[in-house]
This record gives sequence, C-alpha cells and structure tokens, in this order.
Amino acid sequence: MVQKSIPATIIRGGTSKGVYFKRSDLPDDESRWDQILLRTFGSPDSMQIDGIGGSHSTTSKAMIVSPSGKENFDLDYKFAQISVNQNKVDWGGNCGNLTFGIGTFAVESGMVKTTPSQSLDLTLYNENTSSTIEQSLHINENGSPEYDGNFTVYGVPGTGSAIRSRFVDPAGSVTNKLFPTGSPSETISIDHMGDVTVSIVDVTTPCVFVHADDIGVSPTISPSEINGNSDLLSLLENIRSIACERAGIVKDFKNATSQSPGFPKVALVGSPRDYDAPSGDTIHSDQYDISARIMSMQKAHPAYAVTGAMCTASASLLEGTVPNKAISSTHDKDSVILGHPKGVMRIGVGLDGDKITYTEADRTSRTIMMGNLFY
Repeated sequence: MVQKSIPATIIRGGTSKGVYFKRSDLPDDESRWDQILLRTFGSPDSMQIDGIGGSHSTTSKAMIVSPSGKENFDLDYKFAQISVNQNKVDWGGNCGNLTFGIGTFAVESGMVKTTPSQSLDLTLYNENTSSTIEQSLHINENGSPEYDGNFTVYGVPGTGSAIRSRFVDPAGSVTNKLFPTGSPSETISIDHMGDVTVSIVDVTTPCVFVHADDIGVSPTISPSEINGNSDLLSLLENIRSIACERAGIVKDFKNATSQSPGFPKVALVGSPRDYDAPSGDTIHSDQYDISARIMSMQKAHPAYAVTGAMCTASASLLEGTVPNKAISSTHDKDSVILGHPKGVMRIGVGLDGDKITYTEADRTSRTIMMGNLFY
C-alpha cells in the first residue's frame, strides 16, 4: 500500500486538542472524509495507537476550514468528532473549545491577512449548526497570533493570550428551537429508577440537564468517579438517548448511541459547594454560580465543553429549567460562572426576555505542529 498524505496543523483550543485542515486539501467528495479522519486519528482503537488521536474524545477532533464566500463572513468551518472506540464520525454539532483555534489556524496558514500589533476581528460561519461566531484575537509584532498572556483556562497548564468568541443568536443550533420539546422541563421514566425531571435546551449545542441530587450523586463528582461507575454511565446515556429522541435528533432512542453519540450532551448540575480540583486547589462555593459536570462521547469530560457551558449558562437563566433551580441567587444578570472539574469558567449571556441573543467566552489556543499526516 502506498500511503497518501495531507497537510494538517495540530492546535490546542481551550481544553481540547484537534487537527485543522484546509478544505482545499481534502477531497472534493465529502463522503471520503470519514475514512480519512478515522485513519489519521487511528480509530477505532482505545489507544488510537496507529494515528494522531490522544485516546480521549477531547483529543479526537478535527476542524475543516476555508475562506468564506458568504457576504459578511471571513471563514467557514466544519467540525468532526471522531469516535475513539467506534468506526464513527459525528458531524452533528460544533466544538466550542476548538472554535477558539479557528482564527489561529487561519493566520498561521495564511488564510487571512493581519496587521502587526493589533487585534484581528473575524466573523466565522459554523456549517454544522449554521451559526455565526464573532472572534477576536491578538496579533503580535510579527503578524502572528499572540500566544503569550496572563489569561488562565482551568484545565490547561500555564497562561496565554485571551481569545474571545461570541456566538450570535445561538438558540436552536441543531433543533431550531430553544426548547426542542416546547417545555423548559419535563419528566422521563427510567427503568429501575422511576421518573426523573430533566430540561432539554438547545443553545449553541443541544443539552439535556439533570439535577445530580435527583439521581443520587454529588454535583461535584469527579470525572474519574463517573467513568468508574458503569451503572451511572449507563443511566446518563439512557437519559441522553431519550432526550435525543424527544429533541427529534433520532427517531428511536435505542439508536442514539450509534447514530448521534455526541449530541445532545448530558450534564449534571447542582448548587455550589466546596470541592477540590485535580490541581489540589479548593474551589469554594462563593467562587461560582452553578456546579456542572458534562459528558462527551459517553465519558465524563475532564473539564467542560465550551458549547455545553454556553448552553448550561443560558439554561441557568431561563425560568423553569433544572439549571435555573440550581443556580446561586447572587449571580450576575449577564454572565454565569460554572464550577467544573478543573476549576471555574465564566460565560457571558445576552438575555432579552426569554430570548438568548448571544453567548460568549474567553479561551486560549496554541499551535503545536504543522506538517503532513499520512493515511
């Protein structure tokens, strides 16, 4: 077999790491993309030993980027979540963390022009969710992305230069509805447990929320505790699957894991309380507004998905939802601070009555490698 190669760039965006491709370097026939991605990432294999993947959903991701031909947009991009253990690529949603690397990739690959020592403002179009993102990043004196800075992303070593991304009019990203079922909360029945109250909300990405207390776990439970509890993993995937059907993403909840393993996401929420982060630091209850843990591809996310955080923060401000009943009464009206396994994350939310006008966050990114991947 003669191997083929494709130009690629590895970038860390927020607490995720992914491979960024120029659309022009991929085959015109998009039906070939899945096999190329599975091959380059080394899936399906729990170690992804024969590819570039890092054995975790947060490091098994790709972005395909191109200059935009749309009026008022600079770049188009498409996100792929590559399964680690299955022969599956999920194109059903966006990745907030890796979105913060789009501008970085565009500059480093020469897709956009820069002015040294100024901010670069870009308008991005996400093809998965037909959404608009306004992004701003700093450019250094050489015209390259500024990587040095003092902004901290909990879950990433060190500090970096802050990048801001604002998701414009983000409700109904996949389902075209803020509340896909028409209700801010509802009851689902779980075998051997009974009725559980959940909220299915679609802001930047669809999520289903359940109060940790309602399923007998702490809202500050660690990812390792979640991943080590097979009964809990099964329960959360059952909840996610039923929500997947109710949101209209799949016709039968029994097929949710195979047909839409990444979306909606399922999250546990609860009222703030003290907990210890892996760093050894104690995160105190007065440092954040709502405790939250989110799943990614049937495993606990080690930190928190940005699009999931935006949905969580938005849901927290909407009356009648499960997160709204858990949020601290002292939160700011235009932002929510989440307490996640690695620390805290601030999410800005534009709320006009019952309409979410925007969500925004600050993260960092860093280019790790540029070269060719073989498949």
